[in-house]
Amino acid sequence: MRVPAGEIARRLVAFQELLSRSGIDAAIIRQNTDLYYFTGTVQDAHLIVPASGRPLFMVRRDPERALSQSSLRPIHPLRSIRALPAAVREACGTESPRVLGLELDVLPANTFFFYDEKLFPKQQIRDVSGLIRRVRMIKSPWELEMMQGAAGLSRTVSDAVPRFLREGISELELSIELEAVARRAGHLGLIRLRGFNMDMYFGHVLSGPEAAVPAYSDTATGGLGLSPAFGQGPSLRVIRAREVVSVDTMLNYHGYLNDQTRNFCIGEPPERLQKAYTFVREVHRRFREIARPGSVCAELYHKVCEWAEAEGWTEYFMGYGEDRVSFVGHGLGLEVDELPLIARGQETILEAGMTFAFEPKIILPGTGIAGLENTYVVDPDGLRSLNTAPEDLMLL
Repeated sequence: MRVPAGEIARRLVAFQELLSRSGIDAAIIRQNTDLYYFTGTVQDAHLIVPASGRPLFMVRRDPERALSQSSLRPIHPLRSIRALPAAVREACGTESPRVLGLELDVLPANTFFFYDEKLFPKQQIRDVSGLIRRVRMIKSPWELEMMQGAAGLSRTVSDAVPRFLREGISELELSIELEAVARRAGHLGLIRLRGFNMDMYFGHVLSGPEAAVPAYSDTATGGLGLSPAFGQGPSLRVIRAREVVSVDTMLNYHGYLNDQTRNFCIGEPPERLQKAYTFVREVHRRFREIARPGSVCAELYHKVCEWAEAEGWTEYFMGYGEDRVSFVGHGLGLEVDELPLIARGQETILEAGMTFAFEPKIILPGTGIAGLENTYVVDPDGLRSLNTAPEDLMLL
């Protein structure tokens, strides 16, 4: 698989326009996800993007792989980090840039100080992470094709659940079987997040009362996990009849992600969880009616919270009590935590081409969880779910 040359060119032009408007002479891209987005390959490298002119891709390891995987040219070997200032001058022309952009949201502090004090002491350093995220927020038809491929992996996994789910199987065993299905279907295994100390692996396969254990991360659900070293996800807990099993997966197709939650139960679930699931499914239906280009994310969030309050679910919506989170949807693409956020205080306006995972969930301590999650794309006339798996609470 190779990212089309037209994709790379379009992205770089859009980014250069933002650099020019922001008064930034050049940016140096260092983070793996951003490198993949702008070059089509992940290498130990620096991508130098001038506000105008031709970008320069300086690769320490491995230049030959970069040449074979990326359509971007020129690609030069970076034999010493001390050669980086000269490469920046080359990309910008003969004049040394005055304002230089770096990804300050993800760049380690020690690396930043080295660049600022040793390599570019005369330049003003500005953060370009917001500009990069703005470019990445609008997905192209090719990107949507990749994300549809990821949604296909999610469908394959949810379709496989009835083959493996039985009374007596542990959460871990079920998760292992489903991960094997995903990997054989093309899931890369890697889940990328931008946020500091944010960890994720495959997803959360959770069951029964323990599914309501809050997460250490800013997520509505978490689970016990197998160890304090990674206290989330499936545990050794044995699944029993009449317990709702939540299969919340994050699958990766050529770098692009799909987030999906589907629910299963051996026999009839507790009545309150059945009602909770009916509510979250109705939330999706209502949300699809009101969310469209021009909608303000914060207003959508407050509308969903109003629905939860009207139905008496507020205390249990998106967490329980003080553990509730203040969002119902997160941007999705190459990373889990992209823009836009359907969250409190987010004034972003939805535009065609945006993608996000919408995940209303009810957390009932001592009983379990009920949630439904789809990855949506904003089309010119409204929302379209990329997920095709049935949305019913499946009774086995």
